[in-house]
Amino acid sequence: FDGNGDVYIDNLYFYKAGGSGTTPTTAAPTPTFNAANVISVFSDAYTNVAGTDLNPNWGQATQVTQVSVAGNNTLLYTGLNYQGIQLGSNQNLSAMTHLHLDFWTANSTALKVFIISPGPAEKPYTLTVPTSGWTSIDIPLTEFTPVVDLTKVFQFKFEGNGNIYLDNILFHN
Repeated sequence: FDGNGDVYIDNLYFYKAGGSGTTPTTAAPTPTFNAANVISVFSDAYTNVAGTDLNPNWGQATQVTQVSVAGNNTLLYTGLNYQGIQLGSNQNLSAMTHLHLDFWTANSTALKVFIISPGPAEKPYTLTVPTSGWTSIDIPLTEFTPVVDLTKVFQFKFEGNGNIYLDNILFHN
């Protein structure tokens, strides 16, 4: 522009990629692990452990809903303090190497994930919580041993704050 003449501007706007500020507008990335090497808890990409209770009554204040994000089933934890998942049966994870999950938040400052075996025996893993876009993480299962018996995992627990979207909760090798 040289300062001479008229300039017309149209469709000038600002946006945040991956979300509208408080909700994601794109689905979590679709995992590409070989299905033969996956034990899935919650994912549209794989067959999930049958009989899993995504909202057991553990006295938590968290509100749990399943929402559609760009056509993909996603868990939403609103007002997270803690939230459990009761697997439909004990899972032998001794052949698995990682826990994978995708999460999205606009307002959380703290998030921990626990896997639990009978006892109960549990050990937390603290996640770094960004507030933009989906985060995909693969946590080595060695982070939970020797406290958790990987041959008998039957529950998950999430602790934190804010509103958290979760997808593709699975174990893989």
